Order: sequence, then structure tokens, then C-alpha cells
Amino acid sequence: MKLSSLRAEALLVTMGIFVACNIYTLIPMYDAVAESISIRAEQVVLAGSIFTFCYAGGLFLFGGISDVVGRKSVIVFGMGISALATGAVALSGNEWSLYATRGLQGFFLGSFAPVAFAYCYELFETKKRTLLLALINSGFLAAGILGQIISSSLSGWFGWQTVFYFFASIYGFLFLFGLSELPVTSNTEKRDFSLAAYFAILKKPALFMCYGIVLLLLFTFVGYYDTLSRYYTGSSAELLAIRSAGLLGAGLSLFTNYFIKQLGETKTLFFGLLLGSISILPLLYLSGFTIHLLSSITFVSAISLLIPTIITFIGNWAGRHRGKALSLYSFFLLTGASFAPLTIMVLSYKQALLLLLGAFCIQAFLGCFMRVNHSFTQDQQT
Repeated sequence: MKLSSLRAEALLVTMGIFVACNIYTLIPMYDAVAESISIRAEQVVLAGSIFTFCYAGGLFLFGGISDVVGRKSVIVFGMGISALATGAVALSGNEWSLYATRGLQGFFLGSFAPVAFAYCYELFETKKRTLLLALINSGFLAAGILGQIISSSLSGWFGWQTVFYFFASIYGFLFLFGLSELPVTSNTEKRDFSLAAYFAILKKPALFMCYGIVLLLLFTFVGYYDTLSRYYTGSSAELLAIRSAGLLGAGLSLFTNYFIKQLGETKTLFFGLLLGSISILPLLYLSGFTIHLLSSITFVSAISLLIPTIITFIGNWAGRHRGKALSLYSFFLLTGASFAPLTIMVLSYKQALLLLLGAFCIQAFLGCFMRVNHSFTQDQQT
């Protein structure tokens, strides 16, 4: 039983990593895809944003579907359909087929994250669940770097289509392993599908400002590496090393509980925002391989600290609507990411950096008001 549980845990973490990889695969391949199917690089950027927006829609929808048909069914068959949709991306021959296949791929890959979180709550006890959720979140962050490394390497060696054939094969294997290794769980809590509950969450000022911060989290992450891909003037080997260095920062999310215990949620939030700002500020005045390498590590460290911290805020404040609140979190997180490439492509290098720096400042501003509003509401209730 223990070995079976370990296999299920390892499989869920692996699924999380490879699902999230495809959010970032196009970033190093804009020019290669554009040249191959005779479209502009800006149209490939739009395909990436369509993927992310459809992914956000899947995140929002599949949690409710899993309440009816079961968690395992959605996770496993979502992975199987994703394998087919991912393979179809490689067959794209023009702008519209690329848009359609990337949209379908994003939508069905969105079946994993919210359902996996609910599945963990039903399958594992508290201590194991906490560690597993931390590992899945760390995997999502690591995938932001790993997806770019895989796509830049495979596309450079074998062509961009190979990237999607590779991921289609991985999803196919994960589908087969999921059928045999993931246990079926019983969903004991019947949830309503009323949109009124979602609007009720958004009407809470503190949570509304939380989602404002969430909207900018992956916007800054995708925007940072999109800017790096467009404007870094060093060799492709240096660019690969800079991306790879970011993996070192992803592990910081495993220590979020330690920071929260030592500093509290609010100070941990502002520490993460300060770290993110510090990672970008030197790039306005300095350039070169070393400064970009250090910036990549500290930037990913900041995001890896901020994401679980904001999840803690939402989970603590949402009360009985925690599940729906976290579905909204996933939706806003990926919605922000979908707009990043479209925004960065019309900016110069310094303008892009100033935008990212401004995003951290806006998050700090929202964090102040979020905390003050929540404290004021608590005082009124007491």
C-alpha cells in the first residue's frame, strides 16, 4: 500500500511538471515556428497567449466536472486527450491551425491542476498532502524553466515539431500509467455550480485585491523570460544556462512554511516582492552573462515564494468557499500569463523591465490595502 501511494505521489508530481511545461514551450521558438509555417513571429506569440487563455478556461471548468464524473477520470482522460491535441500542434501548417490546436491543447491540459489539488485532499492525510502540494507547486515553477530548456534544445537539434511530438508521447505514457496507478476516490462533498458563489468571493475586498496580485504573478514570470529571449545578446548556450539557473530558485517554495512561521504571511509577501524587484533593478543599468544568471535565480526565487504565500492568504480567507476561491486563483494566474507575451512584444528592453518593476510595485500597493482591509473587517466583526 505504501509503495502504491508513493507511485501515485510521484506520478502526480511528474504530471504537474510536464503539463506546466507547455505554457512556456513557444517562448524560445517564436522565430523557428514563424519561419517554418510562413507567418510572423507576432502571430506565434498570439498562439502562445491563446494556449494560456484556453488553459485558464480549462482550469476554471474541469474542477466542477470532476465533482460529477470523478477526479481520476478527469485527470487520466484529460491527459489522454491532451496527448492527441499536443501531437496535432506539430501538424499545424498555417496560422489558424496553430491557433486552433494550441487552444485545444491548453484547454485539455487545464484539466489537471485544480482536479489534482482536490484529488490530493481526498486521497492523502494532512502531513503527506501538504508536502505533495508543495512538490506539485515547485514542479509547476520548475516547469517554467524546464519547458524552455526542452523546447530550445529539441527545436535546435531536430526542429520545432519534435518538441510537440515529445510532449505528446510523454502525455500518452502518463495516461497509461494513470489508468493503472492512480486510485479512485469517493467525493463526499457535493458542490453547487452556482456562479453566485464565485461573485460572492470577488465581492470580498481583501480577496479581490488578492486576485489583483495573482493576475500579475505569472504575468511577470512569463514577461521576464519573454524579455530575456527577445533581447539577450549573448550566445544560445549562455541563454540556456541563464534559464537553467532559474531552477535553483524554484526550490524556495518548499521553504515557504518556514518563512511564514518566522515572518508571518504579510512580511513573507513583501519579502518576495522586494526580492523580485531587486532581481530586475540591476538589469536597467548592467548587462552581461553573470548579472543575468544571478537575476534569473533571484527572480524565480521571488515568484516561488510569492505563489504559495498568496495561496495561503486565499485559503485562509475564503472559508467554506475555499475550493472555488482556489479555482479563481488558477484562472486569474493563467489569465495574467496569457497577456504577458502580447504586451512585451510591443516594448523595448528597458520599457519591458520598467513594466515588470512596476508590476511588483502595484502588487506591493495591493498587498498593503489587502492587509489593511482584512484587519479592518476583522475589527468590525469583533
